[in-house]
Amino acid sequence: MALGHCSGRAVLAQASRASTRLVCVLAGAFITLAGALVAAAPAAAQTVGTEGATPPPVSGRRLSAPESIVPADVLARVELLRENVDLLRRHMGVPGSSVALLRVDSARPFEVYSQVLNLQLRANRLAFEQVRVVRNESIPMMDEARPADVFGVVDSALAAVLLVKREFRIDAVVAEKRRPDATTPSEVFNAAIAASSEINLLLEQRTSPSDVFQLVTAAVHTAAALHVGIPDGPGLPVEPAFEPNKMPGDVYLLIQHCFGLIRQLSEAKGVATLRFEVAEEGIEQVTPNDVGDLASLVVEELTHLHRQFPEARTPVRAYYPGRRFPAHVFQRVGLLELILEDLAKAWGAAVSPDSHTARDSLASQEG
Repeated sequence: MALGHCSGRAVLAQASRASTRLVCVLAGAFITLAGALVAAAPAAAQTVGTEGATPPPVSGRRLSAPESIVPADVLARVELLRENVDLLRRHMGVPGSSVALLRVDSARPFEVYSQVLNLQLRANRLAFEQVRVVRNESIPMMDEARPADVFGVVDSALAAVLLVKREFRIDAVVAEKRRPDATTPSEVFNAAIAASSEINLLLEQRTSPSDVFQLVTAAVHTAAALHVGIPDGPGLPVEPAFEPNKMPGDVYLLIQHCFGLIRQLSEAKGVATLRFEVAEEGIEQVTPNDVGDLASLVVEELTHLHRQFPEARTPVRAYYPGRRFPAHVFQRVGLLELILEDLAKAWGAAVSPDSHTARDSLASQEG
């Protein structure tokens, strides 16, 4: 997972950029920092670029004419990747995944680009673990991403998956299937989330609470950069007391609450935000990977809001924190909540009752 903070995962990066990651793996050690994957790995490891036999778009559109690439081409490429990942899963004897917990219906190009960076990161990690190659990564974009930009990142992720497929000597050929021209960015976003989760199942080093803690810390730093701009405002809140025995579902619900606060802040400033649905019945089965997906969205939306204030301070980097458990993440999300509430008061954002749903659910569960 990828930030001048750390974005989807998950990992970290550089200030005011969501979705670059810093991942430290002691026993195979690779580090993803600000979009560049660096190996402290075995001498046998190789560094490669985006080589790999990936086919041209099935639609016949040409990558040499990037303006012609549309979301349908990107979705076709994501689904081709997923079919190949399924071949790897069966070869490795890994049980299938459940339906993704998170679904969006209003994704914009920059949000889709951020999500496919997470997909690329996981695909590259898989290639490192199985083939011992270190692949270059794309960098977050400050400007509006085009479908061709998103396609390029997904194609790179596919190349990483095909390297593993070749290593496993899987001969089955999967043909890319054309998708409807009316395909939306949200459909691409949802498919990318599903693909990331499916790759995560194949990893030796899966998304952990430590990765999520780093993501949430990146969100805290971005919110804090806005907080210091409050005229005659209060100092930054103190982090809430540590509460043990928290589960990933507890963290997920509290992050949902924070997303509601971010939506209210954005609306108060005339900035559109992502809309999404969560399968509430799946909260009991929430994994750190699910929490990381939602935390990545929080980082991306806060980063987008931060970009609306050129005078705002640059967020401080968030670094890999070492071992953390869900209770530590819950505590850090609590700090984010307090900062967002201060901003809501200062900006005159009317917090809707809906934004308290997740917090109320937590209270009722603990009661």
